[in-house]
Amino acid sequence: MQDQLSFCVVICVHTDERTELSVNAIRSVAAQTFKPHEIIVVADHNVRLADELAKRCPEARVIANSGPKGLSGARNTGCQAASSTIIAFLDDDAEADPKWLSRMASHYADPSVIGVGGYVEAVWPGGAPSWFPKEFAWVVGCSYRGLPTRVEAVRNLIGCNMSFQRDKIILLGGFRETLGREGGNAFGGEETDICIRATNVFSGGRIVYDPAIVVRHHISEGRKSLAYFLRRCLAEGRSKAMLVKLNGRQNGLSSERRYLSAILPGGITAGLGDTLRGRIGGLGRAAAIVAGFLQTAAGYADFRLLRPSKAASADGFQPISIIDVDLDIPPQWKPLGTTGNGREHGGVFALVRRGGRPVATVELPLIRGVEDTLLFRSLLVAHLSAHPATPDPAPVPADAKPVSVVVATRDRPTQLARCLDSLMSQNYSNFEIIVVDNAPSDNRTRQLVGELYSCGVRYVRELRPGLAQAHNAGVARARHDLIAFTDDDVVCDRGWLSAMVSGFEVGDDVGCVTGLILPMELETQAQYWTERHGGFGKGFTRRRFDMGANRRPGTLYPLTAGQFGSGAAMAFRRAALERIGYFDAALGAGTRARGGDDLHGFASLILSGQAIVYEPAAVTWHLHRREAAGMQRQAHGYGVGLGAYLASMVMHRPALLWQILIGLPAGVAHMMGSRSQKTNRLPPDYPRSYVWRERFGILLGPLAYLGSRRSLAKPVKSDGEERLVAGTETGRS
Repeated sequence: MQDQLSFCVVICVHTDERTELSVNAIRSVAAQTFKPHEIIVVADHNVRLADELAKRCPEARVIANSGPKGLSGARNTGCQAASSTIIAFLDDDAEADPKWLSRMASHYADPSVIGVGGYVEAVWPGGAPSWFPKEFAWVVGCSYRGLPTRVEAVRNLIGCNMSFQRDKIILLGGFRETLGREGGNAFGGEETDICIRATNVFSGGRIVYDPAIVVRHHISEGRKSLAYFLRRCLAEGRSKAMLVKLNGRQNGLSSERRYLSAILPGGITAGLGDTLRGRIGGLGRAAAIVAGFLQTAAGYADFRLLRPSKAASADGFQPISIIDVDLDIPPQWKPLGTTGNGREHGGVFALVRRGGRPVATVELPLIRGVEDTLLFRSLLVAHLSAHPATPDPAPVPADAKPVSVVVATRDRPTQLARCLDSLMSQNYSNFEIIVVDNAPSDNRTRQLVGELYSCGVRYVRELRPGLAQAHNAGVARARHDLIAFTDDDVVCDRGWLSAMVSGFEVGDDVGCVTGLILPMELETQAQYWTERHGGFGKGFTRRRFDMGANRRPGTLYPLTAGQFGSGAAMAFRRAALERIGYFDAALGAGTRARGGDDLHGFASLILSGQAIVYEPAAVTWHLHRREAAGMQRQAHGYGVGLGAYLASMVMHRPALLWQILIGLPAGVAHMMGSRSQKTNRLPPDYPRSYVWRERFGILLGPLAYLGSRRSLAKPVKSDGEERLVAGTETGRS
């Protein structure tokens, strides 16, 4: 790669007060032993400064910041204007060592290296204050005690001295423009953020720190004061809070743990030791470390804990575009666009296929103005190349066995029509569709089926509310031995039914097959929360679950039934449903239990000695709730449904109570542990109130289940008549 390297050095400027320093910075780059391909100076909304530098430094191309005011917007402008393979960043008040670029270039011989940076030497006017601790040199944007003393992979680089592969920066969406300095403010964190995102997206990629790569950073007189020190520490705490919000606690604070546990205590000890030796500055340094830590902690608490609404809104949610791309087919998709209300998408959620089979999902932010489909395609290829997919053979069901597809619905004819259209377009021919209208409040669904789908859909009206009740009604009227279920707010992939049927070919003991569920849209923050909370996608490898060789570890298996799939994409053999007594009618949406019907079916089937196969080629797209209020209710419903499901399992199999009690600590750790998979998949801005609503719902679940069972004994009313079960059928197959 090194033979093809070309460097663009981006220097962002904003104030006339640093004109001479900016000229020196530009000239230090022009004097490099490894000549840069281009030097781009980005003037941050300062026309006079731009004109002055253009006159005095003809070796540089001076352009105006075309984005929002601030360092991140200026850097992104430079990235877009650059044409080199590597972009290096130098501050306007810094000078690069003559071998700065040549030493950087040596590391890019390794293709796994995404970014390279080095040591930032502080140049103090008149020397550093005696009280200033080297552990806090980051306050003035310089290298601090605790950084590596040799070449090492690190989490992040210092913005004054860093470089990245240009295509990686562009494909990552550039620097977050809600982070970074603007004028004289002290807010930062954009360099750390982009380094974290780079290593997360480009699996196997490394950020390298080399202390031999040196720049000299000039410190202004105003930064020598204690007031500036404390103000900068406060801003750093707020920046860390934002990083945790954006990237999670594990990523946002990973480097800081060693810094707090070893580096700062060592600095305090050394300062006190100097004091005992008669060096009074040691006491000042020890005191500054304590004050700096407390001020940073105060900034973190202020931003994250005391003002959570500000933290939640500081990086306003941008809609995410959903794309479906097959790397073996020329691209025909558009990753960018606007939403229905005219808002620009801020990211992409891509389902990536090879040869038609799903192999991965990739989430990417988008940079301003980038609409190159091939560019995004290259990112997907790069992302997957680090862990090549070895997909299972494409599913080929034997003999096109007849299938009954049951779709339960209630008062959502528009969504139902979209679901039915997707079923009508399946590449599988031998199936019937049964729509179960569950306790409807009007006749819109009956009219829809009668007017638009009378030749291909059978209509059943089930008066008693409850999703399990509706599913059982559909099973009772199904004509075939394989019965698939999906929801009215789902669109089924064209090969969904074919893939579902193929799962039964894995073995004669397979009683159930589940599929991959992906978001139909991520236009609102609530939808993004739902996707991250639900964990609907179970991976891209076909898996088998049973009580034998394919039993999963854990004391609560198979009661941890969420790992098997979800009711929006499942299929059963009729004999398997008969064996477990069908779905528990006291569970499911529409009952007091709120949910849990699919979990009960999965766990009961495994305990009966049968197997479940998860088939990721069976793709469905689910329409998540758009409003935060809906997500709030759903979070509570998840908890109630889980508690009700566990109560139902104990009701049907009392011996399971001991298994639940033994596994309770593991269950609590899963629900509440800071390192659990459930906790880690939640986005950092997911409301804590929703988490507690879900937990409270679990406690209510058993009572809700008992109330739901009692309601089953009550008759239902229809047109003035009391009936225990109601079902009418129209249409033909």
